[in-house]
Amino acid sequence: MATGPVSEAIRQLRTAGLSDGQLLEDFISRREGAALAALVRRHGPMVWGVCRRVLRNYHDAEDAFQVTFLVPVRRAASVVPREMVANWLYGVAHHTALKARATAARHKGRERQVAEMPELAAAEQEPWRDLQPLVDEELGRLPDRYRAVIVLCDLEGKTRKEAARQLGVPEGTVAGRVARARAMLAKRLARRGLALSGGLLAVVLAQNAASAGVPAAVASSTITATSLAATGQAAAARVISSRVAALTEGVLKAMLPNKLRGVLLMLALVAVLAGGGSYLLPTRAAENGKELVIPINAGDETKSGDDAFTKAILAAEAGFWEAAIKGDAEAMKRIYADDFKTFSERGRSDKAANVEAAKIYHSVNPKFRSVEIIRLNKEAAIITYRIDVDAATRDGNVAIRVRDSRMSNGWARRDGRWVLVFSQMTQMPEGDPGAPSR
Repeated sequence: MATGPVSEAIRQLRTAGLSDGQLLEDFISRREGAALAALVRRHGPMVWGVCRRVLRNYHDAEDAFQVTFLVPVRRAASVVPREMVANWLYGVAHHTALKARATAARHKGRERQVAEMPELAAAEQEPWRDLQPLVDEELGRLPDRYRAVIVLCDLEGKTRKEAARQLGVPEGTVAGRVARARAMLAKRLARRGLALSGGLLAVVLAQNAASAGVPAAVASSTITATSLAATGQAAAARVISSRVAALTEGVLKAMLPNKLRGVLLMLALVAVLAGGGSYLLPTRAAENGKELVIPINAGDETKSGDDAFTKAILAAEAGFWEAAIKGDAEAMKRIYADDFKTFSERGRSDKAANVEAAKIYHSVNPKFRSVEIIRLNKEAAIITYRIDVDAATRDGNVAIRVRDSRMSNGWARRDGRWVLVFSQMTQMPEGDPGAPSR
């Protein structure tokens, strides 16, 4: 077997032509360290740029950079859709850098900070220096589909064509989103007293991208740490500092409060309910003389006294599908929380939009597989499963077909009843591209 520089060159050649999504799948399915290393090399400059702009201390930035790529060792499966790796890493990097900065501020009274970022110290009079953290702050608040194109085109320097191929959308869509995203950023910055046109903002972002080369030692140590951590080797503990380990745990824990606002990070909490019996919970609706059932492998929940909780979530989900099959908009009004959101590759929609969709479409013959329940606390849970389902108009014509898609519904108990807080479908349906996702 080839070893050393030769084997490393072979691994790089094997991963060079793979998309972000393919690299991520390789890592998730086989814990392939070379796939994660390729993502470090590919997106390292963008991540280093975020860390460098938020943190003035070189060592703090180095720690935040390493943590950003250690997080996917444990959270890679939560990146949905898979091709949004760059956007996801940007969010993790910015959050990590802010957390590292807060930690450094707490220690500032006890330790005198040294090793200021060399390039920042040399550019003390850089006119955009104070602007850059604000740009990152507002960029972090953009909807994913707009932030993703800014990250790819402006922070990573990809062409519209390359970004379109990466995201799986038409080039014109990317161009439109870039223009819209820059306009949104400029407007938000103007509210904070910083008047910038979209064109000037693009120049600022491009300057960040051009100057964000990752120091070789930082990239090398990060690839080593992530590769060892990915395979669970004990040696990882010797190459990952206690500061990095503590910051990684802090970032992972800090992700949890967002669980009802973003299912992408939430899905990493899945604990598969293995063994035990299974429930077959029929709704009151029937199609073609057959009862609709949602089977779940109950596992140890029945042993731990949570049987009633499991049944309650299944009953809530069954009620949702009963209303969907009937196209019962009034029932949907009661089921959806007022702050309900649907997440998909097409963007987000709210309660009103989904209630209106129920007036036009009804679900036909849903089939459920691989059902899992993720209990968050006594008042919240996610039920996730793979599903085949059609959506038909009132005249019976099938307008949308969903096949083998991952569906995730988040439920919360409010005022004594269960309401649907969010829903996500990770693979888009076949059919009318302007139609709702169910």
